[in-house]
Amino acid sequence: MYKKLLNISFMDKFSSIFLEPESKKLVYLTSNKIENITQETLDKKFYKEEVSYIPVFKSIKGQHLGTFSRKKYFLLKLKRKRFNPFEILDDKIHVVDLNDNLFDVLKRLKDSSGLILKINGEHKKFISPRTVSNSFEHYTSKIILIESIEIKIREIIKKYKINFIDSLKIKNQHHKNNNDELKGVDDLTFFDYNLIFNDNWDNLKFLNLVSKSDFLGNLNVVSQYRNDLFHFRNKLDFEEKPFKDLIKDLTY
Repeated sequence: MYKKLLNISFMDKFSSIFLEPESKKLVYLTSNKIENITQETLDKKFYKEEVSYIPVFKSIKGQHLGTFSRKKYFLLKLKRKRFNPFEILDDKIHVVDLNDNLFDVLKRLKDSSGLILKINGEHKKFISPRTVSNSFEHYTSKIILIESIEIKIREIIKKYKINFIDSLKIKNQHHKNNNDELKGVDDLTFFDYNLIFNDNWDNLKFLNLVSKSDFLGNLNVVSQYRNDLFHFRNKLDFEEKPFKDLIKDLTY
């Protein structure tokens, strides 16, 4: 029971902030009633904005009255049916809040055409399945980039047969658990790599043309970014230079 509660508490830390950078700016209409929206208004809005959905609110902070579907709207026109705004509403569009639990938001999206994202009490963004796909694509690409750097670093440590335990003892980082078991290569962290390269710099001849301070500084940047990433803080606009420089320096 305790383990189950712990898992719920852990998942609650992840909000839909993760999706916000990839979500689209909301295109909407305001009205006191759905029936007040005219066909001419929708024509102009759909053609001008080129969006698939247009929600209607009483105000930007007010009640969500419903969301018009472009697909339903065009089908209605093709069938030459009399305009009825209620026939082109999509009842699967829901409102979520930026601080809502990410897993709950994803579950709601499974049964929805899209979601309206509310930020600081205002309806601001639109989340589509593509939003989720793009967010996780960017997230995964960064994980792969960091993993590539880490694999290369471990290859170098193995190739040069570096006695990294002595290097880690400088900061008492040589144990991997409370049982005083020594770390292996697969247990090393980016903080460990910094200690190891700093202590063994003169023995790594392939780095002769590389600035030691720049190299270790880049390792620190990647380490900090890795911590943010693996704690699910999805920073989409990160500086790529430290990563590219490290990959270049490690490729010999």
